[in-house]
Amino acid sequence: MDRRQEYEAILRELEETPPALEYTVQRSLARRRRRRWGRRLGIPAASLAGVFTAFVVLVNTSMPFAMACSGVPGLRELMAAVALSPSLKAAVEHDYAQYIGQSQTDNGITLRLEYLILDQGQISFFMEAEGPYESYLVKAKCLDGAGKELQGGLGISSVSFAGDTLANAVSLVADDSFQFPEEMRMECRVEGQRQTDGIAPETAPGTESADGEEPEATFVFTFPMDTQSLNDCRSLPVGDWVEVDGQRLRFGLDSYPTHGRLTVEEHPDNTARLAGMDFYLEDETGRRYEDNPAGSVGAIGSRRMCDTIYFSDPAHLTLSVTRLEWLDQGRERVTVNLETGAVEGVLPEGMEIYTHRISDRIAEIAVLAEQEESDYYGLLGTDYWREPGEERSIRRYSYRWKQSLWSGTSDETVIPDGWFAQLLTLEDYPWSTVELDLQFTQRHTLEEPMEVTLW
Repeated sequence: MDRRQEYEAILRELEETPPALEYTVQRSLARRRRRRWGRRLGIPAASLAGVFTAFVVLVNTSMPFAMACSGVPGLRELMAAVALSPSLKAAVEHDYAQYIGQSQTDNGITLRLEYLILDQGQISFFMEAEGPYESYLVKAKCLDGAGKELQGGLGISSVSFAGDTLANAVSLVADDSFQFPEEMRMECRVEGQRQTDGIAPETAPGTESADGEEPEATFVFTFPMDTQSLNDCRSLPVGDWVEVDGQRLRFGLDSYPTHGRLTVEEHPDNTARLAGMDFYLEDETGRRYEDNPAGSVGAIGSRRMCDTIYFSDPAHLTLSVTRLEWLDQGRERVTVNLETGAVEGVLPEGMEIYTHRISDRIAEIAVLAEQEESDYYGLLGTDYWREPGEERSIRRYSYRWKQSLWSGTSDETVIPDGWFAQLLTLEDYPWSTVELDLQFTQRHTLEEPMEVTLW
């Protein structure tokens, strides 16, 4: 049974309900019959809010219906996949999801591209993988339907996800210049991962395998995109300057159906650049909209991702800033000697660097710092420079904790309890020194959140 048949089956189940729920379902089915068969989710393009309401009520009150749904997992899987993202959950409930339902198998791995959720600034792809690995990482390259490069600014991020679980595996973030195609071609390179205690799944930007080897499997999907809702956005203009940590900032907000973007403008007289910020938004009812929501890329340029207010449309909105990272002018980089580990430049307080040569052309750098709330965070940027000044991007890095690095060598380094390491690998790098971008030079939590009225 394919996904479209599964949805037809679940809609048939909606017609067989306990008498006490009969009127609720009849209303949803009546709305369903009045609307045309559409591409979104592969079911009639009726208000998903009504259908989902009936679905949730039935699952929670009717044991036979709940048991039937366990064999028809479409709606349940999608809602579970967006459960940690209030914005994506609201977008699904308001009929912004589009059903794709394509599946391919290569080299023992099956990849299913099930859904996408689309607005003017972001596309979220929901996938499921099946194979011999515990988790998977899908690195995607997106083209138009004819295989041509997409026009405008576009960033792609991927996250590792467990096998046999529907997940928001790939996200595309677009700037104002991006032109959405009517049809998209998605080339996927899939890497299988096995979890090791104390090692976070490896992360690497770009579309190539992190180690330069061939991926476990490759797939190509081509599918149409419904772009009729691309102009949906609500904006709050940039406000007045406010001062924090001796620097001046001002804020604005754009809210799309799937996410929000907090614009942060920095005063030209500032002595440090804003490198990171933790915050949340709060409306007049006390409802909070968190930053860096599940499935987001965190930030794009001067805009920082957050939960959307698009559907709630609050009367008042307050920004609360809880943590700030600054990059002082003139301290953006350090130079590291790969043979000795010596550092030229000033490291942020509490940060340590160690090095190890794997071969004449491969070197590893470990940057250690204390965990915050049992979590790790970025310590270095994604670019580095060799001695003649040639810029490169780091293709392979990971996070480690509770273990020793380079065991059995003269460079063995123990990660202290409560600390973590960001481990970087420089490939095809015979030179003895390297310049590295720092992620920040100052990082601290505000004792009391800084509050700014946005609306």
